Amino acid sequence: MTTQDDSRKAFIPERRSFPAHTTIFKEGELADCAYIVETGDVQITKVVNGRRVLLGTLHPWEMFGELGLIDASPRMASATTLNDTVCMVVSKAAMAQMMDDAPQGLNTIIHSLVQIVRTAGIDLAEARYQLLEREKSF
Repeated sequence: MTTQDDSRKAFIPERRSFPAHTTIFKEGELADCAYIVETGDVQITKVVNGRRVLLGTLHPWEMFGELGLIDASPRMASATTLNDTVCMVVSKAAMAQMMDDAPQGLNTIIHSLVQIVRTAGIDLAEARYQLLEREKSF
């Protein structure tokens, strides 16, 4: 098999099945792949001041876990299935190949957008935490 064949193989997504209430990955772990929900639903949560805060729920054909593949930072949140879920897996090698094949200017834009999304995710989690705390005081 040639190197070109190997790079094409990296783009063939593997499918993984997860039972309901399974943690796919945890906040702080290193990213080794990203996921695309094929069937089922996945919640993304972040711990703020010891409390788990919901950032969002993903449905079929939505992607998650890609940020860590782009900037090599640890996972910023955890992903847990709500019901039986099947995901397509985008490997680190496939993402690296896509980034290598992209024009240099596009890579700069993508890295900038990743930083914006990470900051927005932290801000969203903190705001939701503050709302939850306020609700508790009423």
